[in-house]
Amino acid sequence: MLKTITSIFLVTVLLACNFDVNQENQTKVKLENIEVRKLDSNHWQTYTDIVIDAPIEKVWSVLTDWNNISSWSSSLISITGDIRNNGEVNVSYLVDGKTYSTPHEFIYEELKEFGWSDEMEGTFQGLQDNHRFRVEKISDSKTLFIQVDDFKGVGNKELSAEQVAKITVKFFPLFNRELKIQAEKENAK
Repeated sequence: MLKTITSIFLVTVLLACNFDVNQENQTKVKLENIEVRKLDSNHWQTYTDIVIDAPIEKVWSVLTDWNNISSWSSSLISITGDIRNNGEVNVSYLVDGKTYSTPHEFIYEELKEFGWSDEMEGTFQGLQDNHRFRVEKISDSKTLFIQVDDFKGVGNKELSAEQVAKITVKFFPLFNRELKIQAEKENAK
């Protein structure tokens, strides 16, 4: 009888622990995703997303406040130029203590996404870059922020599309988390 009660107790404890672990893992998956995906032989994608506890309008406002983006982002310094769909912009970002500035043709859709899609230069020559910053409404008080970048092409002797995707996936989550902190802070005001 004691063995039966002990067995039932242990099974109950294990099930409870397993439930908590699964619930915790599900929460983490729902709050943030970070992946490198192979889409084709020379087509790789860096995909990240994060749930932000703020309305889509607030997240978009923080994300597209071009004059203040460097005050909360440690990687994206500025986007300047003709800020409209098909406009010519210059994107400045900080990586490993070095500032890089790159011209792009801007892709812009109000309250949905912005980004660029063009041939990469220099060390990244031989690759097509398709970088997007996207917001999706989950509810009136929650937004899904997605940062995705597709790399296509054979690359060059130094870097392939796969290598670039595996490098960028290290930087995107930090930007996403910084945006989350800033948008939630602004929303709390």
